[in-house]
Amino acid sequence: MLLATIAIHGTAVMLLFRIAREPVTNPQKLRAYSRLGVSCFFVVGFVMAHMIEIMLWAAAYRLAGELQSFEEATYFSAITFATIGYGDLTLSGEWRLASAIEGVNGILLFGWTTAFLFKVSEILWFSRNAPLQNIARS
Repeated sequence: MLLATIAIHGTAVMLLFRIAREPVTNPQKLRAYSRLGVSCFFVVGFVMAHMIEIMLWAAAYRLAGELQSFEEATYFSAITFATIGYGDLTLSGEWRLASAIEGVNGILLFGWTTAFLFKVSEILWFSRNAPLQNIARS
């Protein structure tokens, strides 16, 4: 599961960057609303990647027979992946470690997303090619 979600996330990073390469590498050509649009594109793309990763964990729990329905498995996976952990649903003793691993997996992938978004934001909004004075006028 770890390798699968890491591969999904790595693929998302590469695809999103490849699709938005031009605006990210040439931010001086963009007006403020276009920069915002590029930022939102990345956020939506990463939310979709995280949802796929959560669903993959949910499918594993469901296939293992740990949770009653796919909806329940998705809910459990989402709160575990995001490390919220309400505790209203739990896995059997045999599977408890899997939920801890999913939590670590989620933290790492959210961190990867955050680092990437910070770098893209820095390039789009604060690079020497896009000084703050020019952004305000865009």
